Amino acid sequence: MASGSSGPNWPPIEGIISDLDGVVYRGNAAIVDAIQVFGAWQAAGLPFCFVTNNSTHTPQDVVRKLEGFGLSVAPKDVVTSAITAAELIRAKYPDLMRVFVIGAPSLVKAMADVGLEVTDRKPQAVVMGLDRQITHEKLRIAVEAILNGAAFIGTNPDLLLPTASGYEPGAGATITAVAAATQVKPVIVGKPEPHMIETALARLGTARGSTLLIGDQIQTDIQAGKRACLPTVLVTTGVPPREDPLLVPPDFIVSSLEEIGVRPAPVGSSRQRRA
Repeated sequence: MASGSSGPNWPPIEGIISDLDGVVYRGNAAIVDAIQVFGAWQAAGLPFCFVTNNSTHTPQDVVRKLEGFGLSVAPKDVVTSAITAAELIRAKYPDLMRVFVIGAPSLVKAMADVGLEVTDRKPQAVVMGLDRQITHEKLRIAVEAILNGAAFIGTNPDLLLPTASGYEPGAGATITAVAAATQVKPVIVGKPEPHMIETALARLGTARGSTLLIGDQIQTDIQAGKRACLPTVLVTTGVPPREDPLLVPPDFIVSSLEEIGVRPAPVGSSRQRRA
């Protein structure tokens, strides 16, 4: 298997957990050097898993998108906030059955796949993700349900999403609006919460201290990695970092993933012993 890297200050690297938007691609445009680096890591045997706050795609959607960029991965290599939200509802609210969803078809599917009824009639929970067809009526239903006691769950707090030409509002923008209207704080399942990171780490089977968390946003990606006790890398190809003295800074900052190298793992490494 593989470990890395070329810099003397890098920790031993047994695995990678990485964000997608702003790290591997921007909208529908690949970040070419990142695709090349992940391909090199894959060829070297370095395992990785992608974690995305974007609830508008299924793991299969992400697999097809990456294949279009020349990187072949399996659905198990992708953890989405939609799937994580459904799993969290089932764990945290075992008796809950009816949910109102503001989001993409992939978020609706994730709820249905765990046996939840997606409805606007007396919902017991409101689940909000990115919805590019958002309407005032959807917001009204959500606000009314929450004020009547429905649980309030958000896939992620991302305010901005990188696109090929700039940025667009993220799910966090509308979640924040509903939170302001209801004065109810949502349960967030995506980054900066560590739920997806823990799932990805379990899938990789690598040691916590030698699994890099790579992201482009300090307030979500890096904080999630820190809460999961992983070494963190901020790559400056996505959303511009915002200065916030209350946030824990990344361990490393790179302008390209090419700055993280790989080399063969020493014989008897922990990853090899588990293989």
